[in-house]
Amino acid sequence: MCGRFINLNKVDKLIKVFEIDKFENIESKISYNIAPSQSSLIISNSQYIKIEKAVWGYNFFDKKSNLEKNIINSRLETIKEKNIFRESFENRKCIIPANGYYEWTIKKKFKVPYFINIPDKEPIYFVGIWKYFNINKKTQKVFSIVTKPANDLLKEIHHRMPLTLTLDESVELLQNNNSNYFQNNIYSKIEEYFEFFQVSKFVNNPFNNSEECIKPTN
Repeated sequence: MCGRFINLNKVDKLIKVFEIDKFENIESKISYNIAPSQSSLIISNSQYIKIEKAVWGYNFFDKKSNLEKNIINSRLETIKEKNIFRESFENRKCIIPANGYYEWTIKKKFKVPYFINIPDKEPIYFVGIWKYFNINKKTQKVFSIVTKPANDLLKEIHHRMPLTLTLDESVELLQNNNSNYFQNNIYSKIEEYFEFFQVSKFVNNPFNNSEECIKPTN
């Protein structure tokens, strides 16, 4: 899973490394605690590679519970089978720049937060899908982060992890934007470099947004 992440990447640097020719003015704002329903940078390729902001989470109305729900992650193994995700996966993949993410594990019946990153907070790129929140008016883009089973290192914290790519792999994905790009158990060499450490419950509050969020507890 991926329930929070950080983005310290500057817009101008991303424009350079992804060789983006067409772009709009986007505020280069870093965040140590991006939570669902907040906006973040995405890089997509509809007609050309583009960087923009989108809101994290697909909203839908659940008829069984009679409630509106928000889905922030989409499972790679079943993404083609889910109506809410299938079209996006086939036609609207994206890359979400990040520098690490948070995961919670259960210890003595309490949720304990960990920060997972490539030392020292090197850029990483999550695979995502996007769509318009209002399909007819095309007013706001939303995204979901694609997840897969956790690798041997991270499964002791959580059984899921975001599908994470290197820069070169991300560029390849954007240049080959079709649903056959992935196999169910895709593996990136970037996973070899993941490290994690426990952080304080300061990060639990999405309004807390500072380096304190990633400060080790020991």
